[in-house]
Amino acid sequence: MKQLFCLFFLVGSIRSIAQQEVAKKGRAFTIYSQYSMFPDSLRNAMPRIYNGKTYTAAEHYNDSSAFIFVPDYFDKSKPFHVVCWFHGWNNCIDSALVQYRLIEQFYAAHLNAIFILPEGPKNSPDSYAGKFERPAIFNAFIQEVRNNLIQQKLLLPTNQSFDLIYAGHSGAYHAIANLLLNASYPCKGVLLFDALYAEPEKFAMYVQMHPLCKLINIYTDNGGTFQTSKNFITEMAAWRWKYTDREEIDFMKTDIRNNQAVFLHSKMQHNDVVANLNNFQRFLEALE
Repeated sequence: MKQLFCLFFLVGSIRSIAQQEVAKKGRAFTIYSQYSMFPDSLRNAMPRIYNGKTYTAAEHYNDSSAFIFVPDYFDKSKPFHVVCWFHGWNNCIDSALVQYRLIEQFYAAHLNAIFILPEGPKNSPDSYAGKFERPAIFNAFIQEVRNNLIQQKLLLPTNQSFDLIYAGHSGAYHAIANLLLNASYPCKGVLLFDALYAEPEKFAMYVQMHPLCKLINIYTDNGGTFQTSKNFITEMAAWRWKYTDREEIDFMKTDIRNNQAVFLHSKMQHNDVVANLNNFQRFLEALE
């Protein structure tokens, strides 16, 4: 299997970020994996057509890269988290990193964690998760990341104790919902940033079956997630699950510590909920 591992300080996915600042924060790599979401045979056989435009496999579904960041404070001798971010529609690794200040927020949260951003449908209006929708593929992907980090001496061969935190914006909900059903690694938290468009039953089932997993769902008035989020809240009340529903600005760490699910209403626009108030950072800190 051909693998490419290259440090990003001057080129690659992180080229749009201030390279000197990233170098101060840790190590950034990209890998190209046969277990990445794409390329995938379905989008070759059935091209994505949206609003009359065809999004070809060659241009939008052919990137097998994944961005990896290991902060300089990471302690490989201790249990750790793997934070896996999924970008939404009409986005890619480069744009998501910059637009949502993901590295800055992840670093500031100071979790003993590794950050992974696999490429999804690249600059395409699509929630399809490619090969990650097949059982066992994501497990193989995480194992390959782990093996590469061991080769880079960023992990120890004995590093076995870790859990996953799934996070994503907008159309990322579909990939995360499928991974909750298919991945075998324990999930510590699910962070949905104006992303609960559909499939709430998959999130509900996982949270019900895994009481140690926490769900934070932030939703807006006009982002398309309002009604689904409200319906989910109604169902949780009927099931008598521990949850809270409050305004984004009022979120506190105790909300997620005292509840299994937190619903946060935001007055911001759809693309502002990740970086506004440093929400990604705040939510990660609350899961620690």
